[in-house]
Amino acid sequence: MKDIYYSGSFEQLWQEEAEIKTRVQNWLFCITFLVCNPLSSIAFFLSGDPFFYTLLPAHVLSGFVILGYMLLNYRKVISGQQMSFYTFLTLICIYAFLLSRPHLSYVQSCLNLTLAIIFAGLVVRWPLRYALLVSGLSMTLYPASIYFFSQTSLSVFFEQGGVFVMVAHFVFPFVIKLNYNKDKREFYFRYTLQQQNDALERQKTIAEQATRAKTDFLSMMSHEIRTPLNGIVGMVHLMMQEEEHAEKPNDLLKTLKFSADHLMAVVNDVLDFNKINSNHVVLDPQAFAPFEFFDILKKTFDPKANEKGIALAFSIDPGLPAQLVADRMRLSQVLTNLVHNAIKFTAKGSVTLDVREAARTPEAITLDFAVTDTGIGIPKSEQGGIFEIFTQVRARTHSDGVSGTGLGLAISRELMRLFNSEIHLESEEGMGARFSFRLSLPYSEQPLVPHQPVLATVAREMPDVRVLVADDNKTNLVLATQLLKRRNILHDTASNGLEAYEMFSRHRYDLVLMDLRMPVMDGFESTALIRELDPKVPIIALTASAFENEKERAMASGFSGYFIKPFIPQDFYNYIFPFLGIAVK
Repeated sequence: MKDIYYSGSFEQLWQEEAEIKTRVQNWLFCITFLVCNPLSSIAFFLSGDPFFYTLLPAHVLSGFVILGYMLLNYRKVISGQQMSFYTFLTLICIYAFLLSRPHLSYVQSCLNLTLAIIFAGLVVRWPLRYALLVSGLSMTLYPASIYFFSQTSLSVFFEQGGVFVMVAHFVFPFVIKLNYNKDKREFYFRYTLQQQNDALERQKTIAEQATRAKTDFLSMMSHEIRTPLNGIVGMVHLMMQEEEHAEKPNDLLKTLKFSADHLMAVVNDVLDFNKINSNHVVLDPQAFAPFEFFDILKKTFDPKANEKGIALAFSIDPGLPAQLVADRMRLSQVLTNLVHNAIKFTAKGSVTLDVREAARTPEAITLDFAVTDTGIGIPKSEQGGIFEIFTQVRARTHSDGVSGTGLGLAISRELMRLFNSEIHLESEEGMGARFSFRLSLPYSEQPLVPHQPVLATVAREMPDVRVLVADDNKTNLVLATQLLKRRNILHDTASNGLEAYEMFSRHRYDLVLMDLRMPVMDGFESTALIRELDPKVPIIALTASAFENEKERAMASGFSGYFIKPFIPQDFYNYIFPFLGIAVK
């Protein structure tokens, strides 16, 4: 039989199955020797062989021992296989003793011993180790007992049938192995068939649970990604408000804001990939300045390229119009995915983004985009699946040791489908890669009027209120407290739900901003306890989960509001002020 891998659970099931299946055979084996051994002594009595007077007491003694084994099995102290195995070992010792006693002839004894081993081979289903031990013990003790303790020559034993006894015991392990493996193979096929049936039966349940599991996963991912992102977005907006009064704008801060806003959009898209793939996403074309767009995009990747010591070049056609009309965020997402991958898989050399005009009409301009790198390349055999969801080609060879989600190229392909285009790949292993696509976009030669930012509201005195902020993420705590401080709102912080409850029980507050997922005690439990102290205090769920089922659970659990991270400062004020009795201006 070919080697088959059996898990621990299968081995346990097989042992239970073998025990049940061979229960009758094992009892039959023991009962047969219990009855037939004493009866076999009659032949010696009829032939007048004095050996009868040694044989009968020995078999009676072995019978009592066998009865003991059967009683132990009946009481489930030993298994059926062990019962038959111990029985045969006992008989071998008895047979060896009997062979050492004086015989007129060994013919009858050899016949009985041969029949005994043949009967065992037909009836029992032992593991191979049992059979090897039985045969080894028999082939050792039988000749040794005659050679050392009998007056008869060992050659007489072999001449009178001992050869057949030895051959039968030599063949016995092979017979046992064949029978045992045959039964095990049959059980394996039945077991795997049952597993397949069980798996098919579970498909209905799995299908019913798939949506819930997917929602739970995305909810967790949303929280884990949006929570730190909230700190980035919030801090950038605060810094931008301070920079609005500066004489010289900070280009680095502008780039950081662009990256934060872009990252927030990308996270939303990744977490809702199925929405993109199901044609539920509609592009939002808006006019933008292409040279500013590519300049900010390049500045986003310059630090990473410089860190790796590779050249990053953006070769943009100087004849591009002043305005292009497209979904800027979606186009940025595609180019970001391609440039990011190119940098990640390039250890030395360069990464280049080429944008060239291919054709122009009064209504639209056709542009060719290409991202080329000198990195590890992609083998021909793996290029067919490179755009599949959750696929990572040669992940083990990442030049920077960073692994991704395997979604970037899949999302890029789906977004290109929305642009009525497709991405093409040219690559050879070790020779880099080139991703390219073509877009036809409306345009205008009129310069784009820059958007004037709205100046932040000057901080003013607030009513005498106090706010408790509960969040285990220090960055989010800093952001929330900074926003409150800028409106001169008194506040305290807690790092988990239990601490929030204990602080509320001592001080009481006019508003509680409560994260939902926290260690020690989560926001749901903490809110339930606070509601016992004060059923009317406003408690706002300040969370990164944007799923309706989470919101419904929160509102049903006693929360007064549900505010989603990441957020910008003005939205934060607009949401919490009504709960504090402050007019929104």
